Amino acid sequence: MSPFVLIALCLLAGLALQFARVAGERTASRLNAYVINVALPSLILYELPKLSFDATVLLPVVVSWSVMAATALGVLLASRLWSLSRGVTGCLLLMLPLGNTGFVGIPLIQALVGDAGIGYAILYDQFGTFLALNTLGIAIAVGFSGGQSSAGYIVGRILRFPPFISLLLAFALLWWEYPPWLSQVLAWLAWTLVPVVMVAVGISWHLKLDPADLTIFAAALATLLVFKPVAALLVSTVMGGEGIAHRVVVLEAGMPAMISAGVLAMRYALAPRLAASLVGYSLLAGIPTLFVWRWVLGG
Repeated sequence: MSPFVLIALCLLAGLALQFARVAGERTASRLNAYVINVALPSLILYELPKLSFDATVLLPVVVSWSVMAATALGVLLASRLWSLSRGVTGCLLLMLPLGNTGFVGIPLIQALVGDAGIGYAILYDQFGTFLALNTLGIAIAVGFSGGQSSAGYIVGRILRFPPFISLLLAFALLWWEYPPWLSQVLAWLAWTLVPVVMVAVGISWHLKLDPADLTIFAAALATLLVFKPVAALLVSTVMGGEGIAHRVVVLEAGMPAMISAGVLAMRYALAPRLAASLVGYSLLAGIPTLFVWRWVLGG
């Protein structure tokens, strides 16, 4: 139970810092910068070489993109059926397909499945959700807000992202066995990911539900916590997924809404209050729901 205790205590610590006005968005931003530039790259370099590179490494990538595509199609269909505004449609296209499979997902996978699941979670996030955020996500945000963005800008964002650089480096170094001192340093830095992320999430956690969005919000929350993991379960089963990889892809699909996607929606004025509500409430409801999914999967 220690991983869950750590997550809960760090979330509470972040909330306490927020409510006491000791720390705000600037502090959360700095903590996230540490995670992006130090902790997450270290985790990737430390854990990825432990994967067995067989057919199962394709499962997280295929399931991730399949679930995102099915979710996006569902949003577009709902938008047409219920005549949703351009801003709400853009918001939902960002918030629903893109789950928090990295910052929140990797620590929760470690807690729910164990260290053996981290490599699959990294593949699901970096080759799935992360790529979608930095390509299609940017295009959706800019397009639905009426702006324009070049392909060069999008490619540059991907290639400059430290966790993605570390992912490519980890693949390049698969043949090399780390010296003990380097492996230990990477392990220590990787360990800091969970407490730092969860404190940052607690500091920036806001619940701002607008009663006017209640119906859309309820449907969106059900999509995040029920439809997406069911879709992942079906796709993984069809692909013959089993064991740890199967459990990881279903749990990753059921992660709360991505904070970065919410920031993107708010930055481009795509139903910002709905975006903030989905980030906050999906985290509140999502963690208990993941325990249910773990029980369903027999974990």
